[in-house]
Amino acid sequence: MSPGGAVERARLRDFYDDYVAYLDEGDFDSWLDLFVEESEYRVVSRENFERGLPLATMRCDSRRMLADRIHTIRRTQTFAPRALRRFVSGIRPQRESDSGLEVRASFLVAESLGDEPTRVHLAGRYVDLVVSVDGALKFRRKVAVYDAPIIPISLIYPV
Repeated sequence: MSPGGAVERARLRDFYDDYVAYLDEGDFDSWLDLFVEESEYRVVSRENFERGLPLATMRCDSRRMLADRIHTIRRTQTFAPRALRRFVSGIRPQRESDSGLEVRASFLVAESLGDEPTRVHLAGRYVDLVVSVDGALKFRRKVAVYDAPIIPISLIYPV
């Protein structure tokens, strides 16, 4: 999986499109399938990310922890119904190593809640590590770095 080439870039774009579509549609089982077993998932402020600080708003250190997060969303948490739409742009392969392909992209999450107007929920960039497993792209590391120093208290779903 090299970072260049129109076919690989289209394949990478499709992978990210699947990622946001699964989340937007609530298809969490398909979303989980986009991660390797030993994966890392974090939602972190830009300040903490740039300083290399470990504190994250949401952190899962394996696919099993992601599955637990989804189980919690489905079964035990109570919160006001909402619709989220995620938008990803500027997907850029950075460099390839033995660990995988580093990828950067911008994201925007819009939230619609009850009788309120739709608002921007989060904006930032992804700092990811993508690998190929049996011909399928998967995340080894997925880090959503949000730009604003303050985020809504309702960060429930993955970004």
